[in-house]
Amino acid sequence: MNLIKYFVIQFILITVIILTGFYSDSYISKPYTYTDLIAIIIYIAILIIVLNGNFKLKEHLMPIHLFNRVLLTLLAFVITIIFTGILTGE
Repeated sequence: MNLIKYFVIQFILITVIILTGFYSDSYISKPYTYTDLIAIIIYIAILIIVLNGNFKLKEHLMPIHLFNRVLLTLLAFVITIIFTGILTGE
């Protein structure tokens, strides 16, 4: 159960980071204006909130071996890429 929780946490983390970057990319371009600055601040704020929540959720998990963490993170990344591709239509 511990490994499933870790996988779900990683999946959500990676999905939020990729989708936030995907949707904020359309607002950030040269020449940089106040809209770009606001989009960057919102993107950084979302990343801080998600990473902070990620660390708090991981504190409640039992220790997982490094090899298992790497494999679960890679699996979560691959599934996130497929999920994001389907979701955005890219």
